[in-house]
Amino acid sequence: MISRTSQISTIAAKEISDALHAHLLTLLTGFLVAAALVSLSVSAVALHGEYLIYIESRDLLISLGKPVADLVAPAFYPLKLLRGFVEHAEIIGAVLGIVLGYRAAALERGHSTLALILTRPLSQVTFLGGKLAGNAALIVTALAITFIIGTLTLSTVSGVGLGATDIFRITIVFAAASLYVINFFLLGFILALSIKRLPTALLVAFAIWLSLVLIAPQIGDTMDPDNQVAGGVFRKLDIAKPDEKEILKSFATYETIRDSIEQASPAKHFERLSFAVLGIKDIYNGQPLGDIIKDRMADVWWLLVTFAALAGLLFLRPLNLTRLTKE
Repeated sequence: MISRTSQISTIAAKEISDALHAHLLTLLTGFLVAAALVSLSVSAVALHGEYLIYIESRDLLISLGKPVADLVAPAFYPLKLLRGFVEHAEIIGAVLGIVLGYRAAALERGHSTLALILTRPLSQVTFLGGKLAGNAALIVTALAITFIIGTLTLSTVSGVGLGATDIFRITIVFAAASLYVINFFLLGFILALSIKRLPTALLVAFAIWLSLVLIAPQIGDTMDPDNQVAGGVFRKLDIAKPDEKEILKSFATYETIRDSIEQASPAKHFERLSFAVLGIKDIYNGQPLGDIIKDRMADVWWLLVTFAALAGLLFLRPLNLTRLTKE
């Protein structure tokens, strides 16, 4: 008798093969890479220009016999250039997950094979596990290609080398991005298995994507009083942190509503974690990675709990085959 592991591996391999033959993964990955690289290249060229100006100034001082110590070396933070890269992963990565989830269910339903598969000696958990494993492998591969190309481009175009610590930080963001996109795969997969009409399932999935990835973060940012001025209102007015907290107490209800809207967005949690790890948010520059992860652990838990909740909903809820018959 074939083991469950072998069955899951077979289903996963078929899922990967079908996606590659349909060129769907290639198309979406290429779009993600292209969009991310455009943003990254523009920022990297700007950093390279700043780096060249410093080198020219240093060489000029040396030629004049001046001590190099007279020239204060600017702080270069190449990982900050990945801001646009992360933002594209938030938006396009979520679309990739939804499309793969929808396809994983639609492929079986469109050929009326789902009911037949589940009447054979193949458990629902095994079938769904194979689907999840195959598509998770596709997502991780697509993001790995994107992050590798992005990292090489960042180092090459900016002219600023990346150390082992930088690579490790990028790897952490890659892992978070993979979990984030897999969560959207589960969302699309569950909806396509739960709603009788497939077009309706896709419409609902993208309505949720629009609400959680685009609308909620934008509302949260727009409603934040400190975001109304570049660099922050409190910083521009030289208001100390204790005074800032006292001022915000007067807007406690408003701030609670605003923060709740942001907290509902998985994109915002992924963004906050990534911006902290990469040092895109200035307060995390120079901080030990362990301290950063500890400070942003709530975002890590949010992504993990979301995955556990969606996976539980997928595996523990029995499929209603009468609702999933081909129209």
